[in-house]
Amino acid sequence: MGWELTEQLKARFPEVEVFPRPETHDTAAPAAPAGAVPARGHAEAKGPTYHVPGAWVPAARLLEICRALRDDAAFGLDYCSFVSAVDWPQENRFEVIYHLFSMTARHELLLKVRVPRDAPRVPSVIGIWAGANWHEREAFDLFGIVFDGHPDLRRIMMTEDWSGHPLRKDYVYEEPRWLVDLATQRQHEIEGLGLGERS
Repeated sequence: MGWELTEQLKARFPEVEVFPRPETHDTAAPAAPAGAVPARGHAEAKGPTYHVPGAWVPAARLLEICRALRDDAAFGLDYCSFVSAVDWPQENRFEVIYHLFSMTARHELLLKVRVPRDAPRVPSVIGIWAGANWHEREAFDLFGIVFDGHPDLRRIMMTEDWSGHPLRKDYVYEEPRWLVDLATQRQHEIEGLGLGERS
C-alpha cells in the first residue's frame, strides 16, 4: 500500500505534514556538467529523500492519531517496531520517530513529532503499543526526552547517576565518580604485574 497510507492519514487528520515522496523533488534545476565535483563543504541543495511513507504529527494529537492507525482497518498498524529520536541542536528541536508496521497487510509508516530541545516532552504510546516501553526508556536515557504517562520512565542503559544524555550532539562526557574510583582501584591491583600500568 505504501504512500497511499499517508494520503489516507492526511485526509483523516489534515494537520499532519506528509513526507515528500522521492519523485516529488524539484528536478528543474540545471544539471551539473559531466564530471563536475561540488566544492568542498557545498553539498547539492535539496531536501531529504524519504523511502518510507510517513508524516510529521503534532504532539498534542499523537495519541489520537496512533490509536486510529492501530484500530482503523484501513491502516491496521498493530506493531511499533521502534521509537527513537534525532537531535537538531541548530534548530533547537528533537524529532521523535515511530516506525509502525502492519503484521497483516505488511505495510509500514513512519511518524515524526517535533519537540523543543529545551523541554522535550511527548505522550507515551505504550498504552497503544506495549512494545514501545523500553524504546521510550532508551530515548529518555540517551536524549533526555520525557514520555508523559510512561509508568516506569528511568534510565535503561546508563547508570542512574550518569551525567547528561550521550546521544545529544552537544553531549560532553563526564566520568561518574564510581567509574573513576573503580579504574583507580583496578590500576592499584595490577601495579607491578606488567599489565600496562599507566605512567
